[in-house]
Amino acid sequence: MFLERTGKQGNVLTGVIIVVLILYGCPKIAAGGAGFLLLLYCLQTFVLPASPIAFTALFSVFVNMTRRMLPCLLTGALLVKKCSVHEFVAALRKMHLPQNLIMAMAVTVRYFPAIQEEICHIKDAMKLQSIPVGRKIECYLVPIMLSATKTAEELSAAATVRGIDSPKKKTCAVEIRFSLTDIFCMLFTAIGVVLILNFVKG
Repeated sequence: MFLERTGKQGNVLTGVIIVVLILYGCPKIAAGGAGFLLLLYCLQTFVLPASPIAFTALFSVFVNMTRRMLPCLLTGALLVKKCSVHEFVAALRKMHLPQNLIMAMAVTVRYFPAIQEEICHIKDAMKLQSIPVGRKIECYLVPIMLSATKTAEELSAAATVRGIDSPKKKTCAVEIRFSLTDIFCMLFTAIGVVLILNFVKG
């Protein structure tokens, strides 16, 4: 994504991932990704070129990097939505990845839903209080920043208590294997990437 040679390549790659999201039964995420991609395209094509130089210099890098990160964000959303943590860890173990890497990735996958849950709690708490508009940003950011550190520590401790770092052989109640949808999406993505690198220019 970050090594793409042209903007059109990144847009087509995002389109491929959006199709994969639809195939996996995530139409809402796919629609959100498509809408966000269209918004970024309109900003880069129509808004920024017609804007003052100071505005363009301030936001052009942000818009460009956000567009490059969009395939990563959509892929991460698919992973969090369709794969539970224990299935994810079992799949990584079948790939014989290092234990330290498995622990880090398992905590990361669980981290973002936990933070989202904390944000919902903060919103509910703020609805019960009459806070001035000027202080709302502060009242959001401070608890979120404190909760972010605390959540990471709690998730790491919970994973350790559950024995994720135990040297003994692990078992999984769910059989991990490729489905027909997995195989089709892998082939579709591989073909899409090859076509993008070889035929999509400009």
